[in-house]
Amino acid sequence: MWIQYPIFTLILLFLWLWLATACMRIKAVRRKELSLNAVNFVLKEEMSTRTRLLGNSYDNQYQQPVLFICLLLLLHVEGVSGLGWYAVSAAFVLARYWHCYEHVRGTNIRRRTYAFGLSRSSLFIGWSVWFIVMTVGKGEL
Repeated sequence: MWIQYPIFTLILLFLWLWLATACMRIKAVRRKELSLNAVNFVLKEEMSTRTRLLGNSYDNQYQQPVLFICLLLLLHVEGVSGLGWYAVSAAFVLARYWHCYEHVRGTNIRRRTYAFGLSRSSLFIGWSVWFIVMTVGKGEL
């Protein structure tokens, strides 16, 4: 079952962002730089730039990656595999890590856009090819 590897690496990214965001918010509350009300209602304008960027990056993980995980689950259910699928999966996961890195740093919007474009293209290619493969009925890439 090859789909476990890209899913596991994406879950590691989710968990790291969740823990990093939670730790930043907890530290800010303890230092009295952030109110509990701001955390409770996610008042991002009261948070530091780094905390806000981490939180936004965490929120982003529930967009493209969820669609990609759905694609992987469909591939698994249909018994579809092949080197092309491994390459698309690897490109997507690497692009998501790259996008997260650029997003959290918040310094280069151009590189972040390239990373987003690569993950978007991988997702589009994956869904398009899956549709074509399932329509044709061969099941392999």
